[in-house]
Amino acid sequence: MTILEKSVTSTVYVVKEGRVLLHIHKKFNTWFPLGGHVERNELPHEAALREAREEAGLEIRLISTEVAPDIDVGRVVRIPAPFCLYGEEGREEDYFDFIYVATTDDEALHPDRDESKIFRWFSREDLLTSDVKPHIKNTALAVLEYLGNHPMK
Repeated sequence: MTILEKSVTSTVYVVKEGRVLLHIHKKFNTWFPLGGHVERNELPHEAALREAREEAGLEIRLISTEVAPDIDVGRVVRIPAPFCLYGEEGREEDYFDFIYVATTDDEALHPDRDESKIFRWFSREDLLTSDVKPHIKNTALAVLEYLGNHPMK
């Protein structure tokens, strides 16, 4: 059996009213979307839901961005597909990151005690003039563009 020798993470870009939620990451001290490591026996989409609850106190709904047809797969369960997948090698740790898109009806943020307390909802214009890291800014812009061209499922 092959063992994946990478850190597996899930990230979720939460969108509400045309804005994306980012927070100041407690380790990197810069703007990041919600997310974190996938725990043992947890699927990536489950980690995205859990991280949104822990980091922001939000109940979210993942938005389907899958383009494959809704086919009959019998008794097999279809799990939510990520918006995209990222990977990086040679940094602090090699990682494989499942990127999801979600929305929420929640208004207030209630992060767990040990989580970041600095949040901001970024519009497209805010992102374009911000100092958000390029890979996060460009993904957030792609998410907003995607949602502008596709109805939420």
